[in-house]
Amino acid sequence: MINLILRTSAIVAIVSSILASSPTISNQNQIADKATSLQVESAQAQTNAIVASVIAKEDDRAQKLERYFQLKGSPFAGQATGFVAIADKYDIDWTLLPAIAYLESQLGKHVPAASYNPYGWNNGRMSFKSWLEATETVAQGLRTRYAPTGEVTAYRIGKKYAASPTWTVRVVKYQAEITKI
Repeated sequence: MINLILRTSAIVAIVSSILASSPTISNQNQIADKATSLQVESAQAQTNAIVASVIAKEDDRAQKLERYFQLKGSPFAGQATGFVAIADKYDIDWTLLPAIAYLESQLGKHVPAASYNPYGWNNGRMSFKSWLEATETVAQGLRTRYAPTGEVTAYRIGKKYAASPTWTVRVVKYQAEITKI
């Protein structure tokens, strides 16, 4: 910006001196007015060039997840907002826990009787009072036991979470499926 103003001022000074020595222009005030006008126009043009706008996108994660639960006939239907809030609380990708639940229990359809344990947590021996209690416990466990710092991903937790060598790839596949809804 400063270089532009200096260059413009130099050009104005050169043009002014040429015009001042010209016999057709006799009024120095006219030259000064034109030089000032050029500087102002140049500065305004530079200012207008850097104007930017930011458009916020609506957070539609809960709606997407709710649609996914409904399409899959999951008993989680109606609780997507809670799943997203829990994921945010523990700084976990909002698709990770539903993807794990899909792999481990078909989104809660195949769990031990009245256990509300769609994640196979504690080798499936743990029971919870609700789907959201299970989700809260597992999210906290993933954050504290598996990845106390940094990003919690299927790749990072897979070897500890499950014995199957294909567990991670399948969870990532379900995560992608959820985001496409």
